[in-house]
Amino acid sequence: MKTIPRAFYHIPVTVLFFTVVPIFYFLFVLMYNPFGSGELISAGVGYTLHLIITSLIVLGVMVLSRILLFLLRRVLDLNWPLYVLWCVGEAVLCGLFTSIPLGIAYLSEHTYFSVMSQCVLYMSAVLVFPLSILSLSVQAYVLNRQVQLAPAVDEKRLLRFYDEQKRLKLVVASDAVLYIESEDNYVHIVYLENGRVRRFTLRSSMRALEEGLARHGLVRCHRSYFLNAQHVNLIRKDASGYAQAQLDHEGLHPIPVSKRYYEALMKLL
Repeated sequence: MKTIPRAFYHIPVTVLFFTVVPIFYFLFVLMYNPFGSGELISAGVGYTLHLIITSLIVLGVMVLSRILLFLLRRVLDLNWPLYVLWCVGEAVLCGLFTSIPLGIAYLSEHTYFSVMSQCVLYMSAVLVFPLSILSLSVQAYVLNRQVQLAPAVDEKRLLRFYDEQKRLKLVVASDAVLYIESEDNYVHIVYLENGRVRRFTLRSSMRALEEGLARHGLVRCHRSYFLNAQHVNLIRKDASGYAQAQLDHEGLHPIPVSKRYYEALMKLL
């Protein structure tokens, strides 16, 4: 599942979240009184003071949450569902901490747990707007930068993969392809995307792809494998005399090289 861009862990984005979210909350509640928030936070000492207190709570939670996200950037690699869950946790924590002063203010009228549930729902409903807008804005910025910085790709270097029904399923630069493996009625295309190894499974046969692959410089090294020689670090033989190609990216298994294709592949290295 696709992970969130590393930009979400950077300091400017971290600061952006814990400054914009509480400011948005304060102004949004002050100007529009969303979801009847005026009745909820006007208990006891009054609306203005409780609005300031709850805004400071949002600020505190966002500062702690986003700094924690920044500190864990080397070990965390959140996908989008987990990041959404993180944002939900921020809203829930804001609601829980908000329920403390409001629970005290409403102590004579309502139970603490009824106030707490209202606060959690209220905070979640309000904070979904700034968290969603900021997250989508950061993602849009990252995608725009990728488009601006991406090198122009020669159309002649693009490999187009079609399934058995002649439907286009994948377009990738030929030099980004690492290897292609066949398995029963499927082929697994292993390629690079923004420096990361990706794997795409296509319902097709190696025979149907063979002509196009050879035209783009990929070579057969085994009856079940096509290989991009540009990404081969070395070819070694084991004690039994079987050859294997080691690719230039970590985490990839060695690719078997048949005796039939060994000499031709060695000439390309």
